Amino acid sequence: MPPPDENTAVDPTGAAWVVWLVIVGPALLFATFTCVRRVAPGELVLVLRRGEVVRVRRNGFVARWPGLERFEAVSTEPRVLPLVVRSRTNDGVRVVALADLTVQVRDVQPGAAYAPATQAARLAEDTVARAVEQLEVESLVDDLEELETRWPAELTRRLPLGTEATALAVTQVEAQLTGGAA
Repeated sequence: MPPPDENTAVDPTGAAWVVWLVIVGPALLFATFTCVRRVAPGELVLVLRRGEVVRVRRNGFVARWPGLERFEAVSTEPRVLPLVVRSRTNDGVRVVALADLTVQVRDVQPGAAYAPATQAARLAEDTVARAVEQLEVESLVDDLEELETRWPAELTRRLPLGTEATALAVTQVEAQLTGGAA
């Protein structure tokens, strides 16, 4: 009887289980932990592919394809973003304004482009800067307080659907009334 072909031989040591235990098992465990995420209370988990929302989960578990998609957790609670706005008034005075933007994510639809909170902050800073450019320095504080009630609605229209600017309040204004060193 000829010896068995080495390609069809049975593992004489019976160590195939070691390969499963040492290599395949941890690889499957690692893939599971990196591709599945549990949604915490008070957050939405978005699955993004090339900057576009593919899936959204409010509770339970959500999965993604490794390398193609990524997770992004978004709080559904109101979030306060600090802003620093540098601008000039209509009469040429340099102004630094500190403000607080409150943003809340209510829902995100699959197919929507993902917009991080930094985009909302940039839009709010631009809105305040444009308003400062239209005002005179002597009425700056009073006019900004009057505009604060209109800004959230204006910002919400410019943010992605499901994201709402609930408040934008200027907390401090500094105007440089003297010329700088030449």
